[in-house]
Amino acid sequence: MNSIKLYGRFFKESYQETVKNFNVYAVCFIFFILADFFASIPWTGLGYEDNSFYSIIMNVLVGLANLIIVVQVILIEKSRIKGSDKEKLLYAAPTYLIYTIYYSILMLIGLACFIVPGIILGVALAMVPLAAVLIDNDSINYFKVSWKMAKKDSVLIVFFVLSSIVTELVGLGLDFIPDWRVKLGVNVVYSFIDALVMIVITKVSVKIFYHLKAVLNDPS
Repeated sequence: MNSIKLYGRFFKESYQETVKNFNVYAVCFIFFILADFFASIPWTGLGYEDNSFYSIIMNVLVGLANLIIVVQVILIEKSRIKGSDKEKLLYAAPTYLIYTIYYSILMLIGLACFIVPGIILGVALAMVPLAAVLIDNDSINYFKVSWKMAKKDSVLIVFFVLSSIVTELVGLGLDFIPDWRVKLGVNVVYSFIDALVMIVITKVSVKIFYHLKAVLNDPS
């Protein structure tokens, strides 16, 4: 099966599993919606600038909240696939955050040098944060694991990265709506779609990780 069809299969399976077992993801779904709601607070309507101190702080908190919810979905999938008890967020969330920061810094350095190296690093290291949560062996080099996965099937990882970027771009595109009342209304409606998509794409990323891990016959 080629990479594009495989990604489509993973996406379809993830969507069906989410809908069928919605009660498992209901809390994550609600918190994603709440995060989107706080991210769409109309600061201009409240008399503040878009880039005011309150706006920046809220965006940071929303970003952290989204990251924690993503880790929760990852842990749910890890426990489901491995047939084990779900791990606690207390350790996994900070680990995911740290490696997400590492990944982001390296990608930005690549983009600062030239666009192409940044894109290559963005794809080659896309699995690093996931590896930090899904691999229990702390002695493993997560960057090497991600690099091997990218070499094995870069197209599959590219589709995951692109789907994540498109999801972010849709949300950012709503910010260009001039009337804050209309923007708020659209954001509230879209938050339900965005919450579902975030869960599905996160599940897809876990499927991709375990698939490539199996293909590489990685025992970690």
